[in-house]
Amino acid sequence: MYGNEKKKKHKQKRQREHSMKTTGMFLIAVCAASFAHGQTVAEREKQAYCQYVMDGAAAEKTLATGVQGLGRFGQSDSNPTEKQAVVGVSKSLSKHLQGNAAMRAAELDCRLYAQTVDLGRAVKYRMAAVERDVATQRVQDLQRILQTTDEEIVQANARKRSGNATLADVVSLTQRRQQIYSQYMSARDDANKPGIPEVPSVDMDAAIQSIETLTLDLQDELNRKQKLQAWDVSVVVGMQKPISGQPSGSSTNARPFASLAFNYNLNAIDYGRKLEAATASMMALRREQNDELFHQVDVMRKAIEETRNLLRTSQPTLDAEVNRLNEELASVRDIDSAEAWRVRAHLRLNLMTAEMDQRLARLRAERLAEPPVRERSGVDRVTPIPVQPVLGFN
Repeated sequence: MYGNEKKKKHKQKRQREHSMKTTGMFLIAVCAASFAHGQTVAEREKQAYCQYVMDGAAAEKTLATGVQGLGRFGQSDSNPTEKQAVVGVSKSLSKHLQGNAAMRAAELDCRLYAQTVDLGRAVKYRMAAVERDVATQRVQDLQRILQTTDEEIVQANARKRSGNATLADVVSLTQRRQQIYSQYMSARDDANKPGIPEVPSVDMDAAIQSIETLTLDLQDELNRKQKLQAWDVSVVVGMQKPISGQPSGSSTNARPFASLAFNYNLNAIDYGRKLEAATASMMALRREQNDELFHQVDVMRKAIEETRNLLRTSQPTLDAEVNRLNEELASVRDIDSAEAWRVRAHLRLNLMTAEMDQRLARLRAERLAEPPVRERSGVDRVTPIPVQPVLGFN
């Protein structure tokens, strides 16, 4: 009868292990897909915006740098009584330069948008990403503590059968296991919390300086492009052929011609002043938008510094607690008695918990001290779920 019961328990254990593996693989697949989606959202957003502005600038450049056809039928400029037909092509230098300026402005706009998005995401999700990393490590630590607790429960049951432990010892460890399991489930939910995308690697100071520089460069390029509209130099080539009214004996054959045309808008100086005024207004607007982002950076930095100060203050206490528990565990390690076994089991779990708190505090401090880094893959973050067992007191 005892052998059948042992086989039954072994079968249940294998079923629980299989359930753990299946659930873990499912969560790994789901979370890896979710994380991959989060990684690509920002890149797709930047690529879509850059594609939009670059396509628009390319279309503008194609039109501006093209060769224009021309045709005219009417009186000759040199002889009002003569009618002639004129066909040809022209190439505008000013429009060509405007097309190139449009491409440069689009490139600057693309870089400015990408850097603004990266900085905004780093500010918005930096703290959340740090807490997720800490929760991920907490999941791994609690899983080890759960496994150790299960070992202690098995040993307590064995000692109870031999008369070296009581039912209260088993109950105490089982209740503690349930508390640790609740902490594990909470940490697992925090580690796999959706909505925290990849945090790009951003040097905050360099990003702020670069955004300010790109903002000014972009506006200067747009102004340069608009000022080119005030003047133009064009090369015109073609053929002209008299139709009627030409003097007797003159040739009626088509004749080639080439000319250099120049025009200048007399309001160009006033136009330039108005562009400068518009630039000042636009820069004020852009700086307001940038200042809001930079303010968020300052708020995040203050929060990080406050958290690091708290961690520096609490670290000696955590270290002292680990040392104390190590000493207490060492003092009862070689004692062979029912009371010593009971105390040793709880000290072992207390020490693992204190070491976990110590390790998590150091990890949080390290993550806050370093710039945002590219996140690990979802497979690295997700661990199988230990199934909550129903432990008997046998």
